[in-house]
Amino acid sequence: MAGDRLALTGLGRFVLGPLVTLACVLAISLANTYVVPIEFPAPVHLLAVVFAAYVGGVAPGLLSAGIVIFFTAIYFSPTGVTLPLGAAAAQRMALVTLVAPVLAVMTSVLRSRFVLTLRRERQQRKAIQAAHKDLLTLRAALDRIEAGVVLLDHEMRAVFINEAFRRMWRLPDEKANAKPAFVGLMYHGRDTNAYAVPARELDAYIGKRVASVQAGDAAPIDLRLANGDILRVQCSVLPDGGRMLVYNDVTDLVLQAERMERLANVDGLTGLFNRRHFLTLAETEWSRHRRYARPLSLLLLDIDHFKTVNDRFGHDVGDQAIFHVANLCQESKRQPDILARLGGEEFAMLLPETKLEDAHTVAERLRRELEAEPLLLETGEAVAVTVSIGVAQADLASGLGQLMKNADNRLYEAKQAGRNCVMPPPQNRRAPAHAA
Repeated sequence: MAGDRLALTGLGRFVLGPLVTLACVLAISLANTYVVPIEFPAPVHLLAVVFAAYVGGVAPGLLSAGIVIFFTAIYFSPTGVTLPLGAAAAQRMALVTLVAPVLAVMTSVLRSRFVLTLRRERQQRKAIQAAHKDLLTLRAALDRIEAGVVLLDHEMRAVFINEAFRRMWRLPDEKANAKPAFVGLMYHGRDTNAYAVPARELDAYIGKRVASVQAGDAAPIDLRLANGDILRVQCSVLPDGGRMLVYNDVTDLVLQAERMERLANVDGLTGLFNRRHFLTLAETEWSRHRRYARPLSLLLLDIDHFKTVNDRFGHDVGDQAIFHVANLCQESKRQPDILARLGGEEFAMLLPETKLEDAHTVAERLRRELEAEPLLLETGEAVAVTVSIGVAQADLASGLGQLMKNADNRLYEAKQAGRNCVMPPPQNRRAPAHAA
């Protein structure tokens, strides 16, 4: 049915123009005969041709032009039906014969172009409306997600900032809607003390972040905030040269990962490094010792008569004794020293930049401190906790394993020597001279 209606509409447009033209020329002829003489009706005829060509196209226009030419010839004929015409009439006839078809063709061409232009404008308008609707939908969706999103143009100005980002950084709406530059967003974080970065490092930090975004670095970066939150930001380069920044709150994820890492590297009872992590760190220090010929020493400690403590007081007190030794070792170690519980009642302390003589001094001081501070139980009873210590120097070892073996041999010697001592013993020193 729709096709039939379109066909009838097309047929109607085809015949409408010629019918209007025919009616027009007949009306002018009747008016000329019975009402008032019309010397030159060509302008009206040509308007009818234009109408026919505009409504129906080239074919109806040319048909209307033929009708106009035919009636014009009759109109200018002296007798109404004979040719040739007079000179003036012939000129007018020639003008109509030339202009009518040209007008028909030109009008139909202009109409086709006009219709095509209208169709294109309509399609573009629909496309723009659809794009605008999609944009509004996208903005609404981005405002509802938990991740912070910032869209930057090619000049690094924020053309869109979603609600989540505004909450994360306490960014007022008036600033967000003003399309600030990315560096302006960074300075807002500085002014609100959002970054967990020392004040003296803030300018360098901001410069590094801006350079990273300008370069389009896609590697995820974790940003630590002063309130303890951790945001993971990732930058994507857009086709128009802009950037899309996505901020996800990964605080729980990162803290859980750090917690798991600590569990993997730390002894659960004492909080010191475990054996596995100690060996990893010790390998690094050993490589530095070999590459740069820097001094390196190792202490191995073992709690004296630990089985007796367990048998007499129970394993809970034994654990307290281990924790007691770990705390005193932690308090006496230097920042670069690496302290670990190797297992059971055995501990290790790696001393970078330390020669054997200085390592012995450290070991002896630690032994005396432990000897002077017994473990106090809740019952008020004091339990003496002492250690035997073996000291070894990296210069006398071929590898980390050899260094640990040498220290273990010295520890065994300390136990054989009666415990609560350091092996090897210090070299004899000259007694200081006393004034006479």
